[in-house]
Amino acid sequence: MMQKVTLIPRGMVFPVATPVDSKVLPEYNERIKSYNEKARKSLDIFSDRKGEMAGSNCFAPIILRDLFPESSRLATMYDLERVTEVNPDALKGFYIDTGLVLRTEGDSYKENVFLAKNLAEQLKHRGITLENPKVIYFDALDLEENPEFEYGLVYKLNERAESGKNIVDAPELTSDFRFKTIDERGIPVQDSEGNRNFYAREDGLSRFYLYGGSYLESRRSNLADSNDYGRVVVVEENKEQEKK
Repeated sequence: MMQKVTLIPRGMVFPVATPVDSKVLPEYNERIKSYNEKARKSLDIFSDRKGEMAGSNCFAPIILRDLFPESSRLATMYDLERVTEVNPDALKGFYIDTGLVLRTEGDSYKENVFLAKNLAEQLKHRGITLENPKVIYFDALDLEENPEFEYGLVYKLNERAESGKNIVDAPELTSDFRFKTIDERGIPVQDSEGNRNFYAREDGLSRFYLYGGSYLESRRSNLADSNDYGRVVVVEENKEQEKK
C-alpha cells in the first residue's frame, strides 16, 4: 500500500533572518567618509563583535541597506516576531531598530523638532494624516545631508514608501500596555494578561525597536544613540532549490 506523502510546492520562498556580518564594515566606513561631521557622528557607530556588526540607531541601517544584495532587506518588526517564534532565545540580549514612530508634527525633544515636522509634511503631500501614530519602516526612508540640524541628516520618504505597507497606521501606539504577540503590521496586540511590555511616547518622533526579543519600545527620542548591544538584522528571500 502506498504511503501518504506531503508534497512541498516548488519555488517556495523561505526567508532567512541573520545579523549583518562584520565583513561589510570596511565598505560601510568608506561609504560614510564623505558625509559632514555631524552626519558622520550619527553614522559611525558600528564595531566588530565576533564577526557581527555591533550597534544600531535610526540612521546607520539606512546607509547599510544599500550594501546588501537585491534579495535582502532590513527586518521589520513582524520579521523579528517570527524569529522569536522559531527561536525564543535568538534575540536575547540585543536590541534591533526597525524604523520610526511619528505621533505629532511637534516634538518636546528639541533635536527632533525639524525632523518630525518635515516628515509630517511629506506624509501630508501623500495624503497621509497624523490622526493616529504612524510607524515608518526603514524601507520607506532615505537620508539627505543637512549640517544645520543636530544629526547632520534628514529623512526623505522614497519611491518605495507606501501607506499600509511600510507606513503603518497604528492607533494602538498611544500609551503603554501589555501584550503577547505582534501582528503582521508589526504592531503589538494589546492583552492585559500578556507577559511582554510596550512603551510609548506622547508626542513627536521616536525609535521603533525590539529589545531582547521581548519588549517593544517606541519612547526613545534620541535617534542616533547606539551601543554594542544593537544589531542590524537582514532578511533574505531564498527560494527552495528544486531537486533534479
